[in-house]
Amino acid sequence: MNAQSERHSAMQSAVRPRPTLDHVYLAAALMLIALRPLLTPAPPHDFWWHMATGRVILETRAIPQVDMFSYTRAGEPFFNQSWLAQLLMVGLHNLGGLPLVIIAQALVMTLAYGLLLRLCLLRTGRLRLCVAILLLATLPLSFDNWTVRPQSYVFPIFAAFLTILTEYRPGMARRLWLMPPLMALWVNMHGSFVLGLALIGIVFVGAMVRRWKTASGAGERGPNAMARLLDGPLLAWGALTAAATLLNPRGAGVLGYVANLLGSNQVTSLVTEWSPPTVRDVNGMIFFLFMLLVALVLIYARTKPDLTDLLLFGAFLWLALGAARNVVWLGFVATPLLAVQAATLLPPPPAQRSPGVPAMNSVLIGMLALLLVIGSPWVKPAVLPPQVGALLAEGTPVAATRALQRLPQRPERLFHAMSYGSYLIWAAPEQKVFIDPRIELYPFEQWRDYILLGQGADVETLLAKYAIDGLLLSVEEQEPLIAYARARAQTWREVYTDEFTVLFVRH
Repeated sequence: MNAQSERHSAMQSAVRPRPTLDHVYLAAALMLIALRPLLTPAPPHDFWWHMATGRVILETRAIPQVDMFSYTRAGEPFFNQSWLAQLLMVGLHNLGGLPLVIIAQALVMTLAYGLLLRLCLLRTGRLRLCVAILLLATLPLSFDNWTVRPQSYVFPIFAAFLTILTEYRPGMARRLWLMPPLMALWVNMHGSFVLGLALIGIVFVGAMVRRWKTASGAGERGPNAMARLLDGPLLAWGALTAAATLLNPRGAGVLGYVANLLGSNQVTSLVTEWSPPTVRDVNGMIFFLFMLLVALVLIYARTKPDLTDLLLFGAFLWLALGAARNVVWLGFVATPLLAVQAATLLPPPPAQRSPGVPAMNSVLIGMLALLLVIGSPWVKPAVLPPQVGALLAEGTPVAATRALQRLPQRPERLFHAMSYGSYLIWAAPEQKVFIDPRIELYPFEQWRDYILLGQGADVETLLAKYAIDGLLLSVEEQEPLIAYARARAQTWREVYTDEFTVLFVRH
Protein backbone atom coordinates (compact mmCIF):
# COMPACT_ATOMS: atom_id res chain seq x y z
CA MET A 1 0.00 0.00 0.00
CA ASN A 2 1.49 3.38 -0.99
CA ALA A 3 1.62 6.46 1.23
CA GLN A 4 -1.42 8.07 -0.42
CA SER A 5 -3.52 4.94 0.14
CA GLU A 6 -2.41 4.78 3.75
CA ARG A 7 -3.37 8.42 4.30
CA HIS A 8 -6.79 7.81 2.66
CA SER A 9 -7.37 4.75 4.85
CA ALA A 10 -6.39 6.70 7.96
CA MET A 11 -8.76 9.53 7.05
CA GLN A 12 -11.61 7.07 6.52
CA SER A 13 -10.93 5.48 9.90
CA ALA A 14 -10.95 8.90 11.55
CA VAL A 15 -14.28 9.83 9.96
CA ARG A 16 -16.00 6.46 10.30
CA PRO A 17 -17.94 6.30 13.60
CA ARG A 18 -16.63 3.74 16.04
CA PRO A 19 -19.36 3.08 18.61
CA THR A 20 -18.18 2.57 22.16
CA LEU A 21 -19.81 0.92 25.15
CA ASP A 22 -21.00 4.36 26.23
CA HIS A 23 -22.85 4.64 22.93
CA VAL A 24 -24.45 1.26 23.66
CA TYR A 25 -25.59 2.44 27.10
CA LEU A 26 -27.02 5.64 25.65
CA ALA A 27 -28.78 3.79 22.83
CA ALA A 28 -30.17 1.24 25.28
CA ALA A 29 -31.62 4.00 27.46
CA LEU A 30 -33.27 5.94 24.66
CA MET A 31 -34.48 2.95 22.64
CA LEU A 32 -35.91 1.10 25.65
CA ILE A 33 -37.73 4.28 26.69
CA ALA A 34 -39.28 4.41 23.20
CA LEU A 35 -40.08 0.70 23.17
CA ARG A 36 -42.44 0.85 26.13
CA PRO A 37 -45.05 3.18 24.53
CA LEU A 38 -44.68 1.35 21.23
CA LEU A 39 -45.73 -1.89 22.93
CA THR A 40 -48.53 -0.28 24.97
CA PRO A 41 -51.94 -0.44 23.25
CA ALA A 42 -54.21 2.60 23.38
CA PRO A 43 -56.44 2.29 26.48
CA PRO A 44 -60.22 2.80 26.22
CA HIS A 45 -60.40 5.44 28.93
CA ASP A 46 -59.26 9.06 28.60
CA PHE A 47 -57.74 8.69 25.15
CA TRP A 48 -60.93 8.47 23.11
CA TRP A 49 -62.92 11.33 24.62
CA HIS A 50 -59.90 13.61 24.25
CA MET A 51 -59.70 12.55 20.60
CA ALA A 52 -63.41 13.22 20.09
CA THR A 53 -63.15 16.66 21.67
CA GLY A 54 -60.18 17.48 19.44
CA ARG A 55 -62.27 16.46 16.45
CA VAL A 56 -65.06 18.81 17.52
CA ILE A 57 -62.59 21.68 17.93
CA LEU A 58 -61.11 20.97 14.51
CA GLU A 59 -64.51 20.82 12.83
CA THR A 60 -66.16 23.77 14.58
CA ARG A 61 -63.09 25.99 15.09
CA ALA A 62 -64.28 26.52 18.66
CA ILE A 63 -63.52 25.01 22.05
CA PRO A 64 -66.69 23.45 23.49
CA GLN A 65 -67.74 24.99 26.78
CA VAL A 66 -70.69 22.72 27.58
CA ASP A 67 -71.16 18.98 27.48
CA MET A 68 -72.33 17.66 24.12
CA PHE A 69 -71.60 13.95 24.51
CA SER A 70 -73.93 12.71 27.27
CA TYR A 71 -77.69 12.67 27.79
CA THR A 72 -77.34 12.93 31.58
CA ARG A 73 -75.39 16.23 31.61
CA ALA A 74 -76.16 17.65 28.16
CA GLY A 75 -75.61 21.40 28.04
CA GLU A 76 -73.89 21.56 31.43
CA PRO A 77 -70.78 23.80 31.60
CA PHE A 78 -67.53 21.90 31.12
CA PHE A 79 -64.05 23.44 31.32
CA ASN A 80 -62.04 21.84 28.53
CA GLN A 81 -58.54 22.88 29.58
CA SER A 82 -56.54 20.38 27.46
CA TRP A 83 -57.76 21.67 24.09
CA LEU A 84 -54.30 22.12 22.54
CA ALA A 85 -53.21 18.57 23.36
CA GLN A 86 -56.54 17.28 22.02
CA LEU A 87 -55.96 19.11 18.75
CA LEU A 88 -52.48 17.62 18.53
CA MET A 89 -53.80 14.11 19.16
CA VAL A 90 -56.56 14.26 16.57
CA GLY A 91 -54.27 16.00 14.08
CA LEU A 92 -51.79 13.13 14.35
CA HIS A 93 -54.64 10.66 13.95
CA ASN A 94 -55.91 12.43 10.84
CA LEU A 95 -52.43 12.31 9.31
CA GLY A 96 -51.46 8.73 10.11
CA GLY A 97 -54.16 7.03 12.15
CA LEU A 98 -53.57 5.36 15.50
CA PRO A 99 -50.03 4.19 14.49
CA LEU A 100 -48.84 7.78 14.17
CA VAL A 101 -50.37 8.68 17.54
CA ILE A 102 -48.42 5.80 19.11
CA ILE A 103 -45.19 6.82 17.35
CA ALA A 104 -45.65 10.38 18.62
CA GLN A 105 -46.17 9.04 22.15
CA ALA A 106 -42.89 7.13 21.91
CA LEU A 107 -41.09 10.28 20.74
CA VAL A 108 -42.64 12.38 23.51
CA MET A 109 -41.59 9.95 26.24
CA THR A 110 -38.10 9.58 24.76
CA LEU A 111 -37.70 13.36 24.70
CA ALA A 112 -38.91 13.77 28.28
CA TYR A 113 -36.74 11.07 29.81
CA GLY A 114 -33.89 11.85 27.45
CA LEU A 115 -33.85 15.38 28.89
CA LEU A 116 -33.88 13.87 32.38
CA LEU A 117 -30.95 11.62 31.48
CA ARG A 118 -29.05 14.61 30.08
CA LEU A 119 -29.67 16.52 33.31
CA CYS A 120 -28.29 13.63 35.39
CA LEU A 121 -25.24 13.44 33.13
CA LEU A 122 -24.60 17.17 33.49
CA ARG A 123 -24.61 16.82 37.25
CA THR A 124 -22.62 13.60 37.61
CA GLY A 125 -20.73 12.82 34.40
CA ARG A 126 -21.48 9.13 35.10
CA LEU A 127 -23.31 7.83 32.03
CA ARG A 128 -23.61 4.21 33.07
CA LEU A 129 -24.80 5.05 36.56
CA CYS A 130 -27.41 7.47 35.22
CA VAL A 131 -28.65 4.95 32.65
CA ALA A 132 -28.91 2.24 35.32
CA ILE A 133 -30.91 4.47 37.67
CA LEU A 134 -33.19 5.63 34.86
CA LEU A 135 -33.94 2.16 33.49
CA LEU A 136 -34.08 0.21 36.75
CA ALA A 137 -35.66 2.74 39.12
CA THR A 138 -37.21 5.79 37.47
CA LEU A 139 -38.99 4.18 34.53
CA PRO A 140 -40.72 1.38 36.52
CA LEU A 141 -41.85 4.06 38.97
CA SER A 142 -43.39 6.09 36.13
CA PHE A 143 -44.81 3.50 33.71
CA ASP A 144 -48.33 3.73 35.10
CA ASN A 145 -48.57 7.32 33.80
CA TRP A 146 -47.34 6.65 30.27
CA THR A 147 -50.71 6.24 28.57
CA VAL A 148 -51.59 8.47 25.62
CA ARG A 149 -53.32 11.50 27.09
CA PRO A 150 -52.62 15.22 27.50
CA GLN A 151 -50.65 14.70 30.71
CA SER A 152 -47.93 12.74 28.93
CA TYR A 153 -47.56 15.50 26.32
CA VAL A 154 -46.35 17.93 28.98
CA PHE A 155 -43.67 15.62 30.44
CA PRO A 156 -41.00 17.16 28.16
CA ILE A 157 -42.05 20.64 29.32
CA PHE A 158 -41.71 19.62 32.96
CA ALA A 159 -38.28 18.10 32.22
CA ALA A 160 -37.30 21.30 30.38
CA PHE A 161 -38.32 23.47 33.36
CA LEU A 162 -36.32 21.22 35.69
CA THR A 163 -33.28 21.42 33.41
CA ILE A 164 -33.45 25.21 32.95
CA LEU A 165 -33.79 25.82 36.68
CA THR A 166 -31.05 23.33 37.57
CA GLU A 167 -28.66 24.95 35.11
CA TYR A 168 -29.55 28.35 36.56
CA ARG A 169 -28.65 27.36 40.11
CA PRO A 170 -24.87 27.67 39.50
CA GLY A 171 -25.48 30.88 37.58
CA MET A 172 -26.37 30.04 33.98
CA ALA A 173 -29.34 32.33 33.28
CA ARG A 174 -29.38 32.35 29.49
CA ARG A 175 -32.22 29.83 29.18
CA LEU A 176 -34.64 31.36 31.69
CA TRP A 177 -36.39 33.17 28.82
CA LEU A 178 -37.68 29.80 27.58
CA MET A 179 -39.98 29.35 30.58
CA PRO A 180 -42.76 31.83 29.62
CA PRO A 181 -43.32 30.40 26.09
CA LEU A 182 -43.14 26.87 27.47
CA MET A 183 -45.71 27.81 30.11
CA ALA A 184 -47.98 29.27 27.41
CA LEU A 185 -48.01 25.80 25.83
CA TRP A 186 -48.34 23.96 29.13
CA VAL A 187 -51.35 25.92 30.40
CA ASN A 188 -53.29 25.00 27.27
CA MET A 189 -52.42 21.31 27.44
CA HIS A 190 -52.83 20.10 31.02
CA GLY A 191 -53.71 21.27 34.52
CA SER A 192 -50.28 20.26 35.83
CA PHE A 193 -48.96 23.64 34.63
CA VAL A 194 -49.10 24.76 38.28
CA LEU A 195 -46.17 22.42 38.92
CA GLY A 196 -44.01 24.62 36.71
CA LEU A 197 -44.74 27.53 39.03
CA ALA A 198 -43.97 25.27 41.99
CA LEU A 199 -40.56 24.40 40.52
CA ILE A 200 -39.73 28.09 40.13
CA GLY A 201 -40.90 28.88 43.64
CA ILE A 202 -38.91 26.08 45.27
CA VAL A 203 -35.72 26.97 43.40
CA PHE A 204 -36.25 30.63 44.36
CA VAL A 205 -36.57 29.68 48.04
CA GLY A 206 -33.48 27.49 47.81
CA ALA A 207 -31.50 30.38 46.30
CA MET A 208 -32.68 32.75 49.04
CA VAL A 209 -31.67 30.35 51.81
CA ARG A 210 -28.26 29.83 50.21
CA ARG A 211 -27.69 33.59 49.92
CA TRP A 212 -28.90 34.11 53.49
CA LYS A 213 -26.36 31.60 54.78
CA THR A 214 -23.61 33.30 52.80
CA ALA A 215 -24.61 36.73 54.10
CA SER A 216 -24.85 35.49 57.68
CA GLY A 217 -21.42 33.88 57.43
CA ALA A 218 -19.98 37.19 56.20
CA GLY A 219 -21.72 39.13 58.95
CA GLU A 220 -23.80 41.23 56.55
CA ARG A 221 -26.82 43.02 58.02
CA GLY A 222 -29.34 45.69 57.09
CA PRO A 223 -31.66 46.46 54.13
CA ASN A 224 -28.95 46.04 51.53
CA ALA A 225 -28.20 42.55 52.75
CA MET A 226 -31.90 41.70 52.66
CA ALA A 227 -32.20 43.02 49.11
CA ARG A 228 -29.30 40.84 48.00
CA LEU A 229 -31.23 37.78 49.19
CA LEU A 230 -33.66 38.22 46.28
CA ASP A 231 -32.72 36.43 43.07
CA GLY A 232 -33.45 39.17 40.53
CA PRO A 233 -33.34 37.24 37.21
CA LEU A 234 -35.30 34.30 38.56
CA LEU A 235 -37.84 36.63 40.16
CA ALA A 236 -38.35 38.53 36.90
CA TRP A 237 -38.60 35.50 34.63
CA GLY A 238 -40.72 33.70 37.21
CA ALA A 239 -43.19 36.61 37.21
CA LEU A 240 -43.34 36.53 33.39
CA THR A 241 -43.88 32.77 33.52
CA ALA A 242 -46.73 33.23 36.00
CA ALA A 243 -48.24 35.87 33.70
CA ALA A 244 -48.02 33.39 30.81
CA THR A 245 -50.57 31.18 32.58
CA LEU A 246 -53.16 33.78 31.55
CA LEU A 247 -52.51 33.02 27.86
CA ASN A 248 -55.38 30.58 27.55
CA PRO A 249 -58.99 30.93 26.34
CA ARG A 250 -60.34 31.36 29.90
CA GLY A 251 -57.59 33.59 31.33
CA ALA A 252 -57.42 33.46 35.13
CA GLY A 253 -60.37 31.06 35.13
CA VAL A 254 -57.95 28.19 34.52
CA LEU A 255 -56.70 28.57 38.09
CA GLY A 256 -60.22 28.15 39.39
CA TYR A 257 -60.62 25.05 37.23
CA VAL A 258 -57.54 23.43 38.78
CA ALA A 259 -58.68 24.34 42.29
CA ASN A 260 -62.17 22.94 41.67
CA LEU A 261 -60.73 19.75 40.20
CA LEU A 262 -58.50 19.14 43.20
CA GLY A 263 -61.43 19.82 45.52
CA SER A 264 -63.94 17.69 43.61
CA ASN A 265 -65.37 14.99 45.85
CA GLN A 266 -65.97 12.55 43.00
CA VAL A 267 -62.42 12.99 41.68
CA THR A 268 -60.63 12.51 44.99
CA SER A 269 -62.83 9.68 46.26
CA LEU A 270 -63.69 7.69 43.13
CA VAL A 271 -60.59 7.78 40.91
CA THR A 272 -57.92 5.31 42.00
CA GLU A 273 -55.04 7.37 40.62
CA TRP A 274 -56.09 10.21 42.93
CA SER A 275 -55.77 7.87 45.92
CA PRO A 276 -52.53 7.60 47.94
CA PRO A 277 -50.03 4.88 46.90
CA THR A 278 -50.52 1.59 48.70
CA VAL A 279 -48.50 -1.62 49.00
CA ARG A 280 -51.66 -3.52 48.04
CA ASP A 281 -50.95 -3.03 44.34
CA VAL A 282 -47.87 -3.43 42.14
CA ASN A 283 -47.42 0.27 41.38
CA GLY A 284 -47.61 1.14 45.05
CA MET A 285 -45.01 -1.48 45.90
CA ILE A 286 -42.68 -0.07 43.24
CA PHE A 287 -43.17 3.41 44.73
CA PHE A 288 -42.23 2.32 48.24
CA LEU A 289 -39.25 0.31 46.98
CA PHE A 290 -38.08 3.42 45.12
CA MET A 291 -38.42 5.45 48.32
CA LEU A 292 -36.41 2.81 50.21
CA LEU A 293 -33.66 3.06 47.57
CA VAL A 294 -33.56 6.86 47.85
CA ALA A 295 -33.45 6.67 51.64
CA LEU A 296 -30.54 4.19 51.63
CA VAL A 297 -28.57 6.26 49.13
CA LEU A 298 -29.11 9.46 51.12
CA ILE A 299 -28.06 7.74 54.35
CA TYR A 300 -24.84 6.26 52.99
CA ALA A 301 -23.83 9.01 50.53
CA ARG A 302 -20.47 10.59 51.32
CA THR A 303 -21.70 14.16 50.87
CA LYS A 304 -24.74 16.07 52.02
CA PRO A 305 -27.40 16.60 49.35
CA ASP A 306 -27.96 20.04 47.91
CA LEU A 307 -30.61 22.00 49.81
CA THR A 308 -32.65 22.82 46.70
CA ASP A 309 -32.61 19.16 45.69
CA LEU A 310 -34.00 18.26 49.10
CA LEU A 311 -36.67 20.97 48.92
CA LEU A 312 -37.79 19.72 45.50
CA PHE A 313 -37.77 16.13 46.67
CA GLY A 314 -39.73 16.91 49.84
CA ALA A 315 -42.40 18.94 48.04
CA PHE A 316 -43.00 16.36 45.32
CA LEU A 317 -42.85 13.47 47.80
CA TRP A 318 -45.69 15.17 49.68
CA LEU A 319 -47.66 15.34 46.42
CA ALA A 320 -46.93 11.70 45.60
CA LEU A 321 -48.00 10.50 49.04
CA GLY A 322 -51.32 12.27 48.51
CA ALA A 323 -52.13 10.83 45.07
CA ALA A 324 -50.63 8.03 42.98
CA ARG A 325 -50.95 10.12 39.80
CA ASN A 326 -48.30 12.48 41.21
CA VAL A 327 -45.68 9.76 41.53
CA VAL A 328 -44.51 10.42 37.97
CA TRP A 329 -43.52 14.00 38.87
CA LEU A 330 -41.62 12.76 41.89
CA GLY A 331 -39.66 10.48 39.55
CA PHE A 332 -38.46 13.48 37.56
CA VAL A 333 -37.22 15.50 40.55
CA ALA A 334 -35.86 12.54 42.57
CA THR A 335 -33.74 11.03 39.80
CA PRO A 336 -31.05 13.77 39.66
CA LEU A 337 -30.84 13.75 43.47
CA LEU A 338 -30.48 9.96 43.47
CA ALA A 339 -27.83 10.04 40.72
CA VAL A 340 -25.75 12.76 42.39
CA GLN A 341 -25.76 11.06 45.78
CA ALA A 342 -25.21 7.56 44.37
CA ALA A 343 -22.17 8.83 42.45
CA THR A 344 -20.46 9.60 45.78
CA LEU A 345 -20.61 5.90 46.68
CA LEU A 346 -18.67 4.83 43.59
CA PRO A 347 -14.92 5.01 43.02
CA PRO A 348 -13.71 7.69 40.60
CA PRO A 349 -14.09 6.63 36.96
CA PRO A 350 -10.89 5.49 35.25
CA ALA A 351 -9.07 8.04 33.16
CA GLN A 352 -9.61 5.87 30.10
CA ARG A 353 -12.52 3.47 30.04
CA SER A 354 -12.48 0.47 27.73
CA PRO A 355 -14.54 1.31 24.65
CA GLY A 356 -15.32 -2.35 24.00
CA VAL A 357 -15.24 -3.96 20.59
CA PRO A 358 -16.66 -1.52 18.00
CA ALA A 359 -18.11 -4.29 15.84
CA MET A 360 -19.88 -5.86 18.82
CA ASN A 361 -21.11 -2.45 19.96
CA SER A 362 -22.58 -1.88 16.51
CA VAL A 363 -24.31 -5.25 16.65
CA LEU A 364 -25.85 -4.46 20.05
CA ILE A 365 -27.11 -1.07 18.87
CA GLY A 366 -28.46 -2.71 15.71
CA MET A 367 -30.34 -5.29 17.78
CA LEU A 368 -31.92 -2.52 19.86
CA ALA A 369 -32.92 -0.73 16.66
CA LEU A 370 -34.44 -3.97 15.36
CA LEU A 371 -36.55 -4.20 18.52
CA LEU A 372 -37.91 -0.74 17.76
CA VAL A 373 -38.77 -1.79 14.21
CA ILE A 374 -40.53 -4.93 15.44
CA GLY A 375 -42.38 -2.89 18.09
CA SER A 376 -43.50 -0.21 15.65
CA PRO A 377 -47.29 -0.02 15.17
CA TRP A 378 -46.96 -0.84 11.46
CA VAL A 379 -44.99 -4.05 12.07
CA LYS A 380 -45.96 -5.50 15.45
CA PRO A 381 -49.55 -6.55 14.55
CA ALA A 382 -48.10 -8.82 11.86
CA VAL A 383 -45.19 -10.37 13.77
CA LEU A 384 -46.16 -10.40 17.45
CA PRO A 385 -48.88 -12.36 19.27
CA PRO A 386 -52.24 -10.55 19.42
CA GLN A 387 -51.89 -9.84 23.14
CA VAL A 388 -48.63 -7.94 22.48
CA GLY A 389 -49.12 -6.66 18.93
CA ALA A 390 -52.58 -5.13 19.30
CA LEU A 391 -52.91 -1.37 18.85
CA LEU A 392 -56.06 -1.18 20.99
CA ALA A 393 -56.24 -2.29 24.60
CA GLU A 394 -57.97 -5.57 25.26
CA GLY A 395 -61.64 -4.99 25.99
CA THR A 396 -62.09 -1.89 23.81
CA PRO A 397 -65.69 -2.37 22.58
CA VAL A 398 -64.99 -2.03 18.85
CA ALA A 399 -67.21 -4.88 17.63
CA ALA A 400 -69.88 -4.20 20.25
CA THR A 401 -70.10 -0.57 19.13
CA ARG A 402 -70.54 -1.66 15.52
CA ALA A 403 -73.30 -4.03 16.61
CA LEU A 404 -74.95 -1.15 18.45
CA GLN A 405 -74.77 1.04 15.36
CA ARG A 406 -76.35 -1.69 13.21
CA LEU A 407 -79.46 -1.93 15.36
CA PRO A 408 -82.59 -0.82 13.47
CA GLN A 409 -83.62 1.17 16.53
CA ARG A 410 -80.85 2.19 18.90
CA PRO A 411 -81.33 2.82 22.62
CA GLU A 412 -81.77 6.50 23.39
CA ARG A 413 -80.66 6.18 27.01
CA LEU A 414 -77.89 3.61 27.07
CA PHE A 415 -76.22 2.51 30.29
CA HIS A 416 -72.64 1.27 29.89
CA ALA A 417 -69.24 0.83 31.48
CA MET A 418 -67.42 4.12 32.06
CA SER A 419 -64.54 3.32 29.69
CA TYR A 420 -67.05 2.33 27.01
CA GLY A 421 -68.48 5.83 27.25
CA SER A 422 -65.13 7.27 26.16
CA TYR A 423 -64.94 4.99 23.12
CA LEU A 424 -68.58 5.62 22.19
CA ILE A 425 -67.93 9.37 22.18
CA TRP A 426 -65.30 8.79 19.51
CA ALA A 427 -66.64 5.88 17.45
CA ALA A 428 -70.39 6.54 17.73
CA PRO A 429 -70.80 10.26 18.50
CA GLU A 430 -74.48 10.08 17.60
CA GLN A 431 -74.98 7.74 20.60
CA LYS A 432 -75.22 9.91 23.70
CA VAL A 433 -73.57 8.37 26.74
CA PHE A 434 -74.62 7.87 30.34
CA ILE A 435 -71.19 8.56 31.82
CA ASP A 436 -67.54 8.69 30.78
CA PRO A 437 -64.08 9.41 32.30
CA ARG A 438 -64.71 13.16 32.63
CA ILE A 439 -65.03 12.59 36.35
CA GLU A 440 -65.57 16.20 37.35
CA LEU A 441 -68.50 16.66 34.93
CA TYR A 442 -70.83 14.17 36.59
CA PRO A 443 -72.20 14.71 40.11
CA PHE A 444 -71.24 12.38 42.93
CA GLU A 445 -74.80 11.04 43.09
CA GLN A 446 -74.62 9.86 39.48
CA TRP A 447 -71.28 8.14 40.10
CA ARG A 448 -72.79 6.40 43.11
CA ASP A 449 -75.74 5.26 41.02
CA TYR A 450 -73.38 4.07 38.28
CA ILE A 451 -71.46 1.90 40.74
CA LEU A 452 -74.59 0.51 42.40
CA LEU A 453 -76.25 -0.33 39.09
CA GLY A 454 -73.14 -2.05 37.77
CA GLN A 455 -73.07 -4.15 40.93
CA GLY A 456 -76.69 -5.18 40.46
CA ALA A 457 -77.97 -3.21 43.45
CA ASP A 458 -81.35 -1.43 43.46
CA VAL A 459 -81.60 -2.13 39.74
CA GLU A 460 -85.28 -1.49 39.13
CA THR A 461 -85.22 1.88 40.88
CA LEU A 462 -82.10 3.09 39.07
CA LEU A 463 -83.22 1.88 35.65
CA ALA A 464 -86.44 3.79 36.10
CA LYS A 465 -84.66 6.87 37.49
CA TYR A 466 -82.62 7.29 34.30
CA ALA A 467 -85.19 5.71 31.92
CA ILE A 468 -82.54 3.23 30.71
CA ASP A 469 -83.49 1.36 27.53
CA GLY A 470 -80.17 -0.24 26.62
CA LEU A 471 -77.20 -1.88 28.40
CA LEU A 472 -73.64 -2.12 27.04
CA LEU A 473 -71.90 -3.95 29.84
CA SER A 474 -68.40 -5.09 30.73
CA VAL A 475 -68.14 -8.77 31.60
CA GLU A 476 -65.25 -8.04 33.96
CA GLU A 477 -66.78 -5.07 35.79
CA GLN A 478 -70.57 -5.51 35.61
CA GLU A 479 -71.30 -9.22 35.79
CA PRO A 480 -74.12 -8.82 38.39
CA LEU A 481 -76.07 -6.53 36.06
CA ILE A 482 -75.47 -8.92 33.14
CA ALA A 483 -76.91 -11.75 35.25
CA TYR A 484 -79.90 -9.56 36.15
CA ALA A 485 -80.69 -8.80 32.50
CA ARG A 486 -80.25 -12.41 31.39
CA ALA A 487 -82.64 -13.54 34.08
CA ARG A 488 -85.28 -11.22 32.61
CA ALA A 489 -85.21 -12.21 28.95
CA GLN A 490 -88.81 -11.11 28.56
CA THR A 491 -87.68 -7.51 29.24
CA TRP A 492 -84.08 -7.43 28.03
CA ARG A 493 -83.03 -8.89 24.68
CA GLU A 494 -79.37 -9.89 24.36
CA VAL A 495 -78.32 -8.75 20.89
CA TYR A 496 -74.53 -9.02 21.07
CA THR A 497 -72.02 -10.97 23.17
CA ASP A 498 -68.26 -11.46 23.07
CA GLU A 499 -65.54 -12.30 25.58
CA PHE A 500 -65.58 -8.83 27.09
CA THR A 501 -68.91 -7.16 26.35
CA VAL A 502 -72.64 -7.88 26.33
CA LEU A 503 -75.27 -5.66 24.70
CA PHE A 504 -78.92 -5.70 25.74
CA VAL A 505 -81.87 -3.68 24.48
CA ARG A 506 -85.24 -3.38 26.11
CA HIS A 507 -88.09 -5.18 24.32
